Amino acid sequence: MTLSISRLKIIAKTIDGDYGVDIPFEKGLFILRLDNSHGKSTCINAIAYALGMEKALGLGSSKLPFPPSLTKALEGKDGTEYSIIKSSVMLEIGNKAGNICTLSRQIVGSDEEGIIYQYDSRIDNLNLNNHRKLFLHREGDTTRPLGFFKWLDSFVGWNLPLVPNFDGKEVPLYPSIFFPTWFVEQKKGWSSIQSTTPTFMKIKEAKKRALEFILNLDVNDTVKKRAKLKVDIDSELQTWKAVHKKSEILAARVFGQIRGVADTPEAKFDQYKIDISIKKDERWLSIQNIAEDTEKQLLEFQIKSKIESENSQFDNDIQCKIDSFESEIRNLDSRYVSLDSEISFINQQVYSTNIRVDNLLSDQRKYEDLKKIGELKIFANTELNHENCPTCGQDYTDNLIDMDSGSSVMSVDESLDFIKQQVQAFKSVAENYKFQKKKKTVELGNIKLALVEARKSLRKIRESIHHPEMILKEEELRQKIKLENSVESYSETIRSLVNIRLEFDSIFRKYSSLTKQRRNLPESILSPLDMKKISILELHLRKLLVDYGFSSFSPDKLEISRETYLPTREGFDIGFDTSASDGIRLIWSYLLSLFKLSNDIETNHPKLVVFDEPRQQEANKFSFTTLLKSASEICIGGGQVILATSEESSVIKESLQGVAYTMFSSEKSEGKIIRKLHG
Repeated sequence: MTLSISRLKIIAKTIDGDYGVDIPFEKGLFILRLDNSHGKSTCINAIAYALGMEKALGLGSSKLPFPPSLTKALEGKDGTEYSIIKSSVMLEIGNKAGNICTLSRQIVGSDEEGIIYQYDSRIDNLNLNNHRKLFLHREGDTTRPLGFFKWLDSFVGWNLPLVPNFDGKEVPLYPSIFFPTWFVEQKKGWSSIQSTTPTFMKIKEAKKRALEFILNLDVNDTVKKRAKLKVDIDSELQTWKAVHKKSEILAARVFGQIRGVADTPEAKFDQYKIDISIKKDERWLSIQNIAEDTEKQLLEFQIKSKIESENSQFDNDIQCKIDSFESEIRNLDSRYVSLDSEISFINQQVYSTNIRVDNLLSDQRKYEDLKKIGELKIFANTELNHENCPTCGQDYTDNLIDMDSGSSVMSVDESLDFIKQQVQAFKSVAENYKFQKKKKTVELGNIKLALVEARKSLRKIRESIHHPEMILKEEELRQKIKLENSVESYSETIRSLVNIRLEFDSIFRKYSSLTKQRRNLPESILSPLDMKKISILELHLRKLLVDYGFSSFSPDKLEISRETYLPTREGFDIGFDTSASDGIRLIWSYLLSLFKLSNDIETNHPKLVVFDEPRQQEANKFSFTTLLKSASEICIGGGQVILATSEESSVIKESLQGVAYTMFSSEKSEGKIIRKLHG
């Protein structure tokens, strides 16, 4: 990965002609030397603006990173103020393959906001009719063919990864997120490492994701695999729950219950154990047995119907039928009242059990807090834990009840374990009650249906008492239709049950495969190569800190966190342990170490670092000179370090004798860098 800058041109059009600056850049160490308030930061920010990275300059979402001389009005050589008609920036860049292109972007004076023109040529050879119009800061600018960051991604060769955001989605890693790992602007950039990382994309742990990408850590793939597996596993669990719900509805149609499968996958699963149980004569039987019995009843009924009964006494038969239905209704009413009472009792027990569980959980939290306090060492060297009062000397125990010191009571740990066991026990009781309620609710539904049928039949017989033969025939026909409907319903349910078994089996196979893949992922997120990169980065960082005169503590005590990939000391952010000037040295060292690492191992670093006024907090000249020399050395293997400074040019030249560098300098007497252009 390589991104180099070869030329920057800023143009501001006024009625007095064109103003601006034209700076040729070179690879290696490049020093842009300008006096304070003479346009140094304007040029550096113009680089970021041309690359579409202004949102990573810490200036807010709408503010342009330029002074009024490029947005409103500028002052001519004679002191006259001229309004800006139009202003723009052109940046000539190159990549590892040697391709050169020019990016042109308007600052003011155009209604094409969020548009960058891309030319496949140098600035001097621009064909204004041969360009691509790319959009940015709109949806799709990292994924669509005409999105600017999609083009930049391809030009540099980054291959932007997908990362999770706070909306639960995966989005491409926006280049502005990792821009602060190689570009530091003057105003806010030196407060801490990656201090200007933007948050508008709502990317989770944005700074961490940026460093994972720049370091090209395998953790990116592992995190993505783990996240994808979680999404896939959750999807299969939801599908399982949906099928389980469908199976419960299927069972409810025949007033039964699904058995042999839980609402979540279990380790031992057998699709052939999945069945529907239906209650008959106080026994829960398989739907297969119920279906066979019903078919048998239908066959017997059909045989019985064929027997001629010319000598039957219809009056006696009707009376027997009436007596039978009345008896059945009484029994069903009695069972209905009994079941309704049992369900009410179970509801009360579930409510009481849940209250008990809540109370136990509250006690558990209190004991856990008590245990944490007990583990503190604040009383270690006092006499407060020796079972006697520090005031009167009287013996006491840790108990809140009146017991002598020799009485045996449970310790905090024992009490905590006991409470946890109680919680599990009562939760189990509550689940059992819920299961009993479900069974009895199904049985109650059966009784309701049976009551409706019995009362309907009884009413029909009583209403047609004057035509007994017809009534018996109608009743016989209704029973026949009822049996036939039951047989058909059971048969259809059994066929559907077979399909549900196949669905559960398919889901279980996928779920088992996914969970196995998740178990096979490395427990340590960082791969051996990741650990090697971090170790090398750590060595580079320590060495540079020594070279730059870091003195807050020994650089050997510094480590790179395996969690955040940032410098830490004994697991804590070292920003709290350093002076302001050492904090600046730390930023120098860390960002240049990222560059240096890319010379040792392939990473996604662009081999480009830009520092705007790195001599912050009056970092001494020796440290600054060492910074310049080390930056030049790092670039020997290729790449570019651009430093913008107000240091005297004579001091820089004297300090860097024998060091390879290029300097673009403008003295104070020449005025500001944005000046009248000639030719």
